Amino acid sequence: MTDRYSGTQIALHWLSAVLVICTLSLPYAQDLVADLLGGTGGVFTLHKSLGLTILLLTVLRLLVRARHGAPRLLADSARWQRSAAKLAHGTLYLLLLAMPLSGLLFGKRQLELFWLLTIDPLPVSDSTRALARQFHLTAKYLLFALILGHACMALWHHYRLRDGVLGAMLPRRS
Repeated sequence: MTDRYSGTQIALHWLSAVLVICTLSLPYAQDLVADLLGGTGGVFTLHKSLGLTILLLTVLRLLVRARHGAPRLLADSARWQRSAAKLAHGTLYLLLLAMPLSGLLFGKRQLELFWLLTIDPLPVSDSTRALARQFHLTAKYLLFALILGHACMALWHHYRLRDGVLGAMLPRRS
């Protein structure tokens, strides 16, 4: 068992992190970027396109993790810490899968994937759309909290515990 994630896992993690931050930020920054993207419709085209990209990346990440596993970095940690880490990671993965799907469910208009491909809205009832929209909007706050907690714990491991957890997910220096 290695003490690091594979290069593929590291690349997918950081690519996902950048895309998630961009996707979460777009609706809040729409006044700044709308002109660059052809108006507010362009902002949400990019938001939805990135969301679906995150969905695909998350599926790929789970497949790569199933193949390569994860380093046993927390083996010496207390059981509650290992359980908390598993719960947090599981919830992050679940949200990275569920949020793009809920976004697809509540959309009433055609979705343009990166302005290249058009996807028709899913044929669901108005009550399903309303439920999916509420989930999507509520889950973003849980995602904000989990991302903040994830980053804080990585820094705590690095600076306080000095146990190599953060280093296992950083690219190697040449």
